[in-house]
Amino acid sequence: MKSYFSTNRVLAWTIGSVVVATLFFACKKQVTTDTAPNNESDNTTFTAAAHEVKVSGIYSDLFQTVSTVAVSQGVARQGSSSKDMAANPSCPSAELDITSNTWPKHLKVDFGPSCADAFGTYRSGVWNITLDGPLRKAGSTFTVSLSNYKVDGIPVEGTVTIRILSYNTTDGIQFSSEVTGGRVSFSDSLIVDYVSKRTFKQIEGGATPDIPSNAGFSVDGTATLTYEKGAPAGTVITFTTLTSLIKRWSCGHIVQGQLKIDFNNISGVIDYGDGKCDSIATIKIGDKVKEIKL
Repeated sequence: MKSYFSTNRVLAWTIGSVVVATLFFACKKQVTTDTAPNNESDNTTFTAAAHEVKVSGIYSDLFQTVSTVAVSQGVARQGSSSKDMAANPSCPSAELDITSNTWPKHLKVDFGPSCADAFGTYRSGVWNITLDGPLRKAGSTFTVSLSNYKVDGIPVEGTVTIRILSYNTTDGIQFSSEVTGGRVSFSDSLIVDYVSKRTFKQIEGGATPDIPSNAGFSVDGTATLTYEKGAPAGTVITFTTLTSLIKRWSCGHIVQGQLKIDFNNISGVIDYGDGKCDSIATIKIGDKVKEIKL
């Protein structure tokens, strides 16, 4: 039997093999996953979650001081007077404009150069508050403007608007708190802008309104943190309540609840725990979990 060598056949087979190999490796390249961008986004999300925990605590704590000062200055309820005020703490000092018996009223809260609270947080600077009605009256609005205000040496800017949604002696108070123009300068190289809108509903201490330390609240809402410095400029991270956050004023931080984090197609959860005042929260992104101190 004669065998003939065909150049055309060999050439066709060679070309076909090259094409198949090229397609094979091209397909392999297409399905290869580069984890570096995901890891970078995960790390940014973890960092932003830690900043949110700090920043939201700074702004959320304003109402506790506002309500304490309102009681001390006799503007907690209609017709209250200095005879039923709570005793003033050593700091901050509070000065109510008494030139008029009508609303709105103006209140200056001065923390001086350094004022420590019961949890060891140091504050300085001034709050200028405009009140268009008593604290315990539905429809009243308190506008808090921050002036040279610092928390543990960190400059904090912005305006906080507190609107009283409801009040009764059984359930206590419900209010909304909206932060606009928020800006927190952790350092020269780490600055974040902050806006939020949250609703606080009293769940503890409603029967003892003149003792703010008895109060506990559930908190729901949204927040947005934007980096000026410390991440690519303009990086935006959003936070939305998954399960109501629980804040007791006898504790220096949130003790329960979950927040959802969204950034660059990455989602995560901040979990504040089961109600214990243990200063611990966890951040989970996919199968990664980190613990942070509040």
